[in-house]
Amino acid sequence: MAPVDRIGEIFSHLKNEGWTQAQVAQEIGKSQQTISRYISGEITITESIAILLEEKFGYRKEWILSGELPKKKDKNSILKEVSRISWNGRSLEKIPEIRDMLPKILKLKKEDYHSLLKLIKQFLKEK
Repeated sequence: MAPVDRIGEIFSHLKNEGWTQAQVAQEIGKSQQTISRYISGEITITESIAILLEEKFGYRKEWILSGELPKKKDKNSILKEVSRISWNGRSLEKIPEIRDMLPKILKLKKEDYHSLLKLIKQFLKEK
């Protein structure tokens, strides 16, 4: 599936959810005409637009740009990670450095994310 097809799929889903091109345009700071040009393939989606679509509507930028699955962010995995950290007795409010890094950590490529977890576990002397 080409990027233009993925963009078409996103906007088709958003339309089914009641979003108009004008509303989506307003959400990401573009004109309705620009949205129409993205859908038609006249304009290629840039990484910055893919990031905005990810943040506003949950479609992963990796999927938008290259087709890398999954399509959408997994909010459950984010919640599980936050729960795991809190369960270990560390409030994110007490560790602002960790709290502020968590969104960036969760956006890492899968292999980088797993490498980071492995490194943290080594420091914590966990398996």
